Amino acid sequence: MNDLDLVTPAPGLPEVRLTLLAVPSTVVLARELVRYALTNWGFDREVINDSSLVMSEIVTNAVAAARDQQIRLRCALNEGAPLLECWDPSPELPTRCPEYLMAENGRGLALISAYAKEAGTRPSSTGEGKIVWAQMPA
Repeated sequence: MNDLDLVTPAPGLPEVRLTLLAVPSTVVLARELVRYALTNWGFDREVINDSSLVMSEIVTNAVAAARDQQIRLRCALNEGAPLLECWDPSPELPTRCPEYLMAENGRGLALISAYAKEAGTRPSSTGEGKIVWAQMPA
C-alpha cells in the first residue's frame, strides 16, 4: 500500500498510522489508537466513543477478511473531523448482511453507517486489497 491510497489530510494536520496483524486482539488496539489520537487532539467523549466503535467495526471486518495477515490503520483529521481508515490485503469488499435483532455478528456496516457522516470502501490503487474508511462528524 502506498500513501496515495489514503485520503491525504491538509499539510500539518495530525495523523496516526499503525500496522498490525489481523487477529481478534487487534480490534482492541484499534480502539485504543483512536481513543489516544482523538483525546490528544481535543475531541469530546461522544466523538471519541463513536469513532472508537466505528474503527472497531472496520477492523473486525478486516480481521475476518485477512486473518493472520498485516492490516494498516490510520486515524487523521479531515475538515476538522476524524477520518478512520483501514487497509487489508483482501480484494473482497465487505457486504451488509440481513440485520437480525439477536444476531451476534453481521451488523458492522449498519453501525458504521449509523455513526459516520460518510463511509465507503475502495480498492487499493496498487491493486492489492482495499481500504475501508469512515468520515466522522465534527
